[in-house]
Amino acid sequence: MIFDLIGKILKALFDLFVMLFKLLFGIKQTKTISLETRNLIEGEWVTINSELKNHSPAVLKHALIKADKSLDNLLKEFVNGNTMGERMIAAKEKFTPATYSAIWSGHKVRNSMVHDSGFEPSYVVLTKAIEDLRRGVRELGIRA
Repeated sequence: MIFDLIGKILKALFDLFVMLFKLLFGIKQTKTISLETRNLIEGEWVTINSELKNHSPAVLKHALIKADKSLDNLLKEFVNGNTMGERMIAAKEKFTPATYSAIWSGHKVRNSMVHDSGFEPSYVVLTKAIEDLRRGVRELGIRA
């Protein structure tokens, strides 16, 4: 219970830090997110957060795929590109360098999981990849 409270406080402080960083260093969103997309993505993250409580590898893999797709749907609101990789490259300036690196890491885990037979990520790898993608969603202004 106390760890949940501490986690929420740290999350709020991180989100505040990100907003201040963007204000101070001029990282701005140039386009607003449609209400439809905002509701879709926030709804997806409600499901992802629920799935994170389940420690089943299959459920966590599904949550990672959903988190990756969620970020991709959000990127489509801001930039063009035929693939998520192209959209991520085009959206580089929308993220802090640390977050940009994190979302690439999360996306690479998802790609390895889907495309490399025999790749079985651990619980820690799966949850970190989901958190990395969540970080990108949050920096684009969505509650995740």
